[in-house]
Amino acid sequence: MGRVVLDPSTGRVVTRVPDTDEAGVADAVARADAAFREVWAGTSPAHRAGLLRELANLLRDDRDEFAALERRNAGKPTARAVGEVDFAAQVVDWFAASARYPVGETHPAAPGMRTYTDRVPVGVCAAIAPNNYPLLLAVWKIAAALAYGNTVVVKPAPETPLSIRRLVGRAAEVLPEGVLTAVYGGAGTGRLLCDHPAVGMVSFTGSTAAGREVARRCADGLKPVSLELGGKSPVVVFRDADLDAAARAVVTGFTGNSGQMCVAGTRLVVDRAVHDEFVGRVAELAAALRIGRPQDPGTDLGPLISRAAADRAAEVVEEAAARGAEVILPPGRSAVRHDLDGGFFVHPVVVDGAPADGRAWREEIFAPVLSVASFDTDAEALALAHDTAYGLSASVWTSDADRVERFSRALRAGMVWVNTWGDTEETVSVGGLGRSGYGRELGIHAVEGYTRPRAVWVAHRRGR
Repeated sequence: MGRVVLDPSTGRVVTRVPDTDEAGVADAVARADAAFREVWAGTSPAHRAGLLRELANLLRDDRDEFAALERRNAGKPTARAVGEVDFAAQVVDWFAASARYPVGETHPAAPGMRTYTDRVPVGVCAAIAPNNYPLLLAVWKIAAALAYGNTVVVKPAPETPLSIRRLVGRAAEVLPEGVLTAVYGGAGTGRLLCDHPAVGMVSFTGSTAAGREVARRCADGLKPVSLELGGKSPVVVFRDADLDAAARAVVTGFTGNSGQMCVAGTRLVVDRAVHDEFVGRVAELAAALRIGRPQDPGTDLGPLISRAAADRAAEVVEEAAARGAEVILPPGRSAVRHDLDGGFFVHPVVVDGAPADGRAWREEIFAPVLSVASFDTDAEALALAHDTAYGLSASVWTSDADRVERFSRALRAGMVWVNTWGDTEETVSVGGLGRSGYGRELGIHAVEGYTRPRAVWVAHRRGR
């Protein structure tokens, strides 16, 4: 029958997609391995670049279809879904160009010897994508791996396989057979990919707990991994900041994609002198966001990906309230869950004074839940910002130039925004520190994950 795929805005079944069994995974990897050895590794960078540009154009040509799949399968409002398809096409274009960027160095050598380093593809890459950006984050991995001469077996999250299924089908019209294949299912399918000896590296985006298992399994085969994992990111707001701009950024940071972002700014660290005013602004702006069906053009917040995700958000907020935190819901609302068509909707919630050892402050919730703490000094602000095992992103808001420099240097996060939040470009490499993982996506440093450096000595025939 296959695994049920739901529409999170209604809770109804959209379709069923069978899990790929062990034989199916082995077949997909074998096809990718054959394509790498027989076709793709010997393809010139210029030819690969041309094929990637065709793939980017396919994304643009099918923009509405891909957006509709993301809307129905992941619950994304239309404008957000369209924007993500556009960004995915830009990413493919970027890696099409980067396929032809020079790499390596020529080293000084003795007469009759040429010494240089270059980079070689790892072979078959397993790309394991999450459910919050099903198409976009898979494309980040696919485009980079293909640009640098690898083949790819992609596994979408079990909740959101539909856009990747279409992408792989359409890509077959452009790419040689076996260069991009897909497998489907949950953790069991992912384990089969990690364990397969012909998989040369694994690129994984998901939870820290799942990332640990990926790293452990790949360690047995001594295969490299790239891990983009969870976050519990701080937004630090000082009294001298542009408070209106900061409030808007905070709301975007914890409610964007309905809070289902690894970089979500879900911990507000605010100057005590402006605490009441600022938290009030944030709560007011969040309450004005419209929860609705993804196809409605007026919708700001769509559903969470599953009923379990919505239940967990409610549970975490209730736990914080029971321990004395002030829970601020939109006016007229008394519950976190929002009843609409049987979908998995939740209201944006501000948890002021969240217990420092509680789940609301410490755990990644993947829902529009903001926890708030106050500070009096710069040192206390930095300590609160660092009060997490994660290190994916951080944002600081201040008009003090000296403080800008000190905090931008001191914040332990792979992505730091100053007087802004969320900026991401295909040309800039991103990734985390600490329990947020290692490896980099996008930009010039992506090549480091999908290739390996090699040293070459060439002895020339000496003259007679």
